[in-house]
Amino acid sequence: MVHYNPLTKEPYLQLPAPCANIIITPHREHQIEETSTVMTELLNDSRIYSWLQGPPYPFLHEHGVDWVKMKLAEYKDILSTLQKEFEDSESQLQGHSPNGRKQAEFFDKCPFVCIREVTKRDPTTGTPLQDVMIGDFTLVRYSFYEFRPDSWELAMVQKHNNDLPAGHEDIIWGLGYYLSPAQHSRGLMSAAVQTIIQDWAIPRMNLHRLKGSFYVGNIGSMRVFEKNNFVEAGVFKDWAPASPNKGQGKKSIAVMEWKGLL
Repeated sequence: MVHYNPLTKEPYLQLPAPCANIIITPHREHQIEETSTVMTELLNDSRIYSWLQGPPYPFLHEHGVDWVKMKLAEYKDILSTLQKEFEDSESQLQGHSPNGRKQAEFFDKCPFVCIREVTKRDPTTGTPLQDVMIGDFTLVRYSFYEFRPDSWELAMVQKHNNDLPAGHEDIIWGLGYYLSPAQHSRGLMSAAVQTIIQDWAIPRMNLHRLKGSFYVGNIGSMRVFEKNNFVEAGVFKDWAPASPNKGQGKKSIAVMEWKGLL
């Protein structure tokens, strides 16, 4: 279910109607500065950073540049493989490849991380021509927020999960995201989670187990999880580490577990 831009060969995921103007793409090397500018704006907005544990605050432009460069290097091999798959598919359509389609390999990562609103499409083909970044999506091996950060149990379960080979059905994955406040309450993130799961994580990562978490009180995230058939696995009071730069004490977190596609 991966789409490809025929002009750039960039792979992307397409959200369904009524969110069909939204795509999810990898980071783009030629847009490092642009992406970093958007990240800096969003991650210094209290409507976003108040609900996030990870990114530094204040978030500086150079933080964004370093992050995008790191992700470009991390996903380089996957994107090279996807481009080869696209080229092979094109050759088969043109009758140039007699060998047939190879079995798709399972990947250990999700390179589709930039949520973008398409602002211009080719009127004939529908190919995205221009877009703007409006959010970020992360799907990685789960961090096990149920365990205290300094506990030996945390190190043990993380090691077990991280040691499982790509495609193993027992891997527990974790997701995270943020979205421009201008796009809130439109159902975009719920559709993005569903699209990532069914169009990439299941067919290309062999995803069977998935968890997510949010700070208690984040009603928007709670609804995103509920709409995608996650159920509460536990609530941990005053659990998450304090973020003094954000003026916060310890936060209570809710852990959600995915029960499969609806």
